[in-house]
Amino acid sequence: MSATLPELLTREHVLRALSDLDAGMMHPVEGPVLHELVDDGKRYAAQAVVWIACRHALGRIPRPDEVSIEDGPGQTNRLLRQLGFTVEPSSETTAPVTRGKDWSEQEVRLLVVDYFAMLESELLGRRYVKSEHSGLLRPQLADRSKASVEFKHANVSGVLVEMGLPYIEGYKPRSNYQALLATEVENFLGQNPNLLDRLAASRVLNPTEAVAIGTSRPGQLIEAAPERIYAPAKTAKPWLSRRGKQIDFVARDAANRRLGELGEQFVFDLEQQRLKSSGRDDLAHKVTWASREYGDGLGYDILSYNETNDTERMIEVKSTGLGKYFPFLVTDNEVRCSEDIPTQFQLFRVFDLSRTPRVYILNGSLRQVCDLAPVIYRASM
Repeated sequence: MSATLPELLTREHVLRALSDLDAGMMHPVEGPVLHELVDDGKRYAAQAVVWIACRHALGRIPRPDEVSIEDGPGQTNRLLRQLGFTVEPSSETTAPVTRGKDWSEQEVRLLVVDYFAMLESELLGRRYVKSEHSGLLRPQLADRSKASVEFKHANVSGVLVEMGLPYIEGYKPRSNYQALLATEVENFLGQNPNLLDRLAASRVLNPTEAVAIGTSRPGQLIEAAPERIYAPAKTAKPWLSRRGKQIDFVARDAANRRLGELGEQFVFDLEQQRLKSSGRDDLAHKVTWASREYGDGLGYDILSYNETNDTERMIEVKSTGLGKYFPFLVTDNEVRCSEDIPTQFQLFRVFDLSRTPRVYILNGSLRQVCDLAPVIYRASM
């Protein structure tokens, strides 16, 4: 096995593999099953799980020498156990690897209803437990495993992100969802026209107070940028279906001045603390809240500095009360600024601002680091 594979393989990769096996994914693994991963009463050939999980981790089909199921230190069975899974030797009485069927319209409809119940609870500050929801939902489905249901919930998140709507942060958006799922999400929203209005008014989406950075180290508040989500090409024709967008949550974020101010305050404080923790109090005192000092339209909001060579950093701040995968709007001026000074420009995406604010950073030209889609044009004659 490659020495780097244990570092790449995560619990999420394994859960995706279990979901793929439930959906009937084919794999090249042959021969006797020596070990099995046991999950929620179902048994999966460990070698098949590993092969599919490695495919997700590597982003390609693994080579034979990259997949091993030996029990030695650093090998896959040991890693599966470290990731919290149960791996047992197989026996003659072991049931075959479970292979599921396509999700039916009724199953998808039930799952979508369950997802929105959790989403509403999350955004309105009501307590809910995912495992309890799953426990009530699964008996109504066609023998779906926990991993399969979890992956399908993540697909719903992918649909909602593509639609520019709030999603459950604990269900990382997954693309490549079936068209039926998107249809059922649209049907549910059409049948519940007041839901989005209730969510739009939630405290999570409308923070009123700044969240103090406290004693946290700046690096603890910065996360890696999310990988891109490749959703199916848009085929909807609202001019024919008569299904218009009820609320544009992305535009609401952009227009929410208080949200923007709180996000900029957070980044301003974060930059000052970062420089102070690097022993550059002199530069920390020079950090400027540019959009407040000089006005909007500069192409950036915060003027900061590199602690090693004193060069300027122009930081544009985009804020949301939602998760890190939620899309955001950028202006033509901000794109031009990022292209004109790519070595100095940074975009700080502040997310989950109402609860536990964190940041991811995009460096350089926005055209190169983001998928930019036109949403409005200025027309002239």
